[in-house]
Amino acid sequence: MFKKNKIIGSLIIILLFSSYSKLSAQTNTLYYMNGVHQSLFLNPAYQSDCNFTLGLPAISGINIAFDNNAFSYNNWFQKSNNSPDTLIFDFNNVKDNLRKNNYVNFTTAVPIIDLGFWIRNSYFTFSITNKTDVAFSFPYELVELAIEGNGNYIGADNPLVIDNFGSNSMNYHEFAFGLSKQITHRLFLGARLKLLFGTTNIDSRNSEIKITTDQDTYAIGIDTDIDLNLSGPFTIVRDSAGLIQDVQIDDSNPLSYALTAGNLGLALDMGATYKFNDHFDFFGSVTDLGFINWGKNVINLTQKESYKFTGLSLDSIGTNYDEFNAILDSLDRFTKFKESNLDYTRMLNAKIFLGATYSPADFMNFGFLSKTTFIGSSITQAFTLSANFHPVKWFSGSLSYTAASGKYNNFGLGMAVNAGAFQIYMLTDNLNSALWPKDAKSIAVQVGLNLTFGCGKRDDYSIINNKKLRKDVDFL
Repeated sequence: MFKKNKIIGSLIIILLFSSYSKLSAQTNTLYYMNGVHQSLFLNPAYQSDCNFTLGLPAISGINIAFDNNAFSYNNWFQKSNNSPDTLIFDFNNVKDNLRKNNYVNFTTAVPIIDLGFWIRNSYFTFSITNKTDVAFSFPYELVELAIEGNGNYIGADNPLVIDNFGSNSMNYHEFAFGLSKQITHRLFLGARLKLLFGTTNIDSRNSEIKITTDQDTYAIGIDTDIDLNLSGPFTIVRDSAGLIQDVQIDDSNPLSYALTAGNLGLALDMGATYKFNDHFDFFGSVTDLGFINWGKNVINLTQKESYKFTGLSLDSIGTNYDEFNAILDSLDRFTKFKESNLDYTRMLNAKIFLGATYSPADFMNFGFLSKTTFIGSSITQAFTLSANFHPVKWFSGSLSYTAASGKYNNFGLGMAVNAGAFQIYMLTDNLNSALWPKDAKSIAVQVGLNLTFGCGKRDDYSIINNKKLRKDVDFL
């Protein structure tokens, strides 16, 4: 019995939380911080006005983001009516605040090196980044079953189907080569080709559990179709009969996994900036459009089982354990998984950005940004309004408001200070999360330091009135 509980517990941890990996999100506020080199990660059409930009390992811009549409602290815990100093877990409040499809997404990006430089009228970039994207989704019915049971799903034609749940979590190294070029005096185009090396992946999204309750006898039928793919420092532990007993994380040689190069992938970022006139600019970009083929240190675990529970007679309780043991033997099948070692391919969580700015003066503009993120079969949406200003050469800032994850009080702040060759910047989309943490559903923070040289000397290639780049046909 101990072995059964052990393997079930291990798989639940992997299926539901997958927190061994780390989330690659930039803050939305960064999109219109044109003085910050890292904004090209959101729109590769960005062009710096500095001849050379150098980002150092880690300190050039670590970003951390957490986003979910399912819960906040106040959704989970409430003060007791009988004892105001006591907190209680409010199951019904949790259920009432869920949506049909719920997600939790956590990402980080840690830079290793980041370069930006001009060669004539082309802006080149190169970066190496360690990225992690942890995405977990679960349906409303899963929580409803845990709280209310299966009473709402009686009859063969009214089964409870639990799908679209699980995780697609990955850690990988990204080598990115970028180019941005001004095509006409109005149009800028950019792209970043990214070579990916995957280190760890946990994918269980293609799993399904079906529960049927007979309307006459209330016998419960359970059908499972579990599909779990692992790549990384995982070890299968078997019992004396050769059956899978446990799934463990192998931390004996973490450096070998961190430097692995056996899981190859490709991705592409594309972006465009169009200067309509002196006041309006339009932007569009697609990032993380790509995949990783997982073929090294791969473990595939699958299970297709059916079970029908008709009940337990009162006579067998305390007197005859045969019936009880027969049920346990039948349930034992749900700890049995088939194992293989087949390659598989998984897509990255692609993102689409569309936006525009209005500039009433040279030193400021107002922006609108739409961000659409694809997480497996789920789609998340965020909208950001911003006021961006650059009153002096050494300072730029941004104030933003974002509607996302069912929350409409996400206020952001961005600042960048240039002191000689040093540029220090800080951005967040969720200043309110620090002020009201108990209501927070999302947080995105990015801080960094860049070294910049030869800034303010690229006007010959960047301003809209540059006669060298004017075309006879002005429809662009």
